[in-house]
Amino acid sequence: MTRNAIPAFIQDHHRQAIENLAERFKEEPGYLAVIISGSVAKGIAREDSDIDCYLVVSDEEFQQRKQRDDLFFYETEGCDYQGGYYDGKIIDFSFIQAAAERGSEPTRASFEGAFAVFTRIPGLQQLIDRIPVYPEANRERNFADFYAQVDLYGGYFADRAIVLNNSYLLAHAVSQVALFAGRLILAHNRILFPCHKSLAHALRQAPEKPRDYLELQQAMLEGPTRETIGAVVASIQSFRDWGLPGEKTISRFVLNNEWNWLDGEPPLSDR
Repeated sequence: MTRNAIPAFIQDHHRQAIENLAERFKEEPGYLAVIISGSVAKGIAREDSDIDCYLVVSDEEFQQRKQRDDLFFYETEGCDYQGGYYDGKIIDFSFIQAAAERGSEPTRASFEGAFAVFTRIPGLQQLIDRIPVYPEANRERNFADFYAQVDLYGGYFADRAIVLNNSYLLAHAVSQVALFAGRLILAHNRILFPCHKSLAHALRQAPEKPRDYLELQQAMLEGPTRETIGAVVASIQSFRDWGLPGEKTISRFVLNNEWNWLDGEPPLSDR
């Protein structure tokens, strides 16, 4: 077993909570590592931030927990500060290997700054460090895929929603425009998409984006009209060439949204 040093920038009360977590699991042979992630690991934690973590368990332990839908770890004991708790996920070693090889952008982003406070797995930290890397091989395809979403949701679907007074379709179309316009900007800057909750923060950090983009997006979300939606779409269209001509966006949209089941299991929303 290897115990690793906790980075010096971590606040004392978070440091103690991390030590307590490591002590709790280091003597349990079914637990192979404790990985600290999230705002604490990145050095941007608030005083009352929780401790995000991954608990790496044996294959047998993982399969048992998976069978009983028990892959979430929540605990307050050991976090001896106001509002403190552990927010963790139970994973096996193959999860880390897969994340380094082909992880989604949110999974990759969740390992930014992550460190193993203790491990029984040789070379684990080196593997962790390979995860939060922008997947360059996907970038050009993502440009085209994401642009098709912005074009169709911000054009045809938003217009139909307004004409038909379909509030559900309008809300869905606007959220998809915000998501995929944001993802185009992040991809342009080679910034990992962290999650929906942190999208706005990631966009604020992006050095290159359409002028006044965040203000345009907020206006669209707060008051979705043809004008506010069109302003966001136009800002994306004029920002750069996304590699997909307008006449091809419908075909790309159909492949990604309607025929995606041909290459594997349908997404949860379509099952």
